[in-house]
Amino acid sequence: MVGKLTEIVDEYKKRLQEMAFIPRASYRRQMLRQDGGPNREFLTYLFWDDRLAMQFLKDVGLLWTKVQCNTCDRDMTWSTEHSIPERITWRCQRKVAGDKCSASRSIKTGSWFQ
Repeated sequence: MVGKLTEIVDEYKKRLQEMAFIPRASYRRQMLRQDGGPNREFLTYLFWDDRLAMQFLKDVGLLWTKVQCNTCDRDMTWSTEHSIPERITWRCQRKVAGDKCSASRSIKTGSWFQ
């Protein structure tokens, strides 16, 4: 389990280093601790990008990667409200014979954050 988490953190460290807004070295501080775990610097840069942060939380298992609709038992998808960019929900997009299921759930439902 720890090995998998370390691999995920390393992958995201590489992604962050490729981003234009991340300084290569910030006062010579590293993005990871000596043991390879994320530090405050890593988490600060990671959470500057909402989508990257949410994907990270899904990859490490703190948010669900898949949720089924309670109404129609189909897989739901991530949805953001245009008026509130930081509000991400699970939303059912099923359309059958003109009927549309518009059920939604918080991304926190059933996760560690609930």
